[in-house]
Amino acid sequence: MSNEKLLPKIGDKLIHKFRKRPGSVTAEVISIDAERGDVSVKIGREIFPSLSSAAQSISGHSSNGWTYWGLKKQTPKKRTAR
Repeated sequence: MSNEKLLPKIGDKLIHKFRKRPGSVTAEVISIDAERGDVSVKIGREIFPSLSSAAQSISGHSSNGWTYWGLKKQTPKKRTAR
């Protein structure tokens, strides 16, 4: 996968698997604005206006929604020499 964002389609299921605990969360894509890059998702009965707001609701902290849902590869931080 390149560093480009993968734009999902309406109806796609996005799955986030937790690293430090068992289980996963599934979000359904309900709308897309390709020009702006906005994706709205539904988790259970709750609708989120963006991938990041859904990720924040689940994780409890700010997250890049594109990386959280696996639509963009996370780039490792470069370490600086000390």
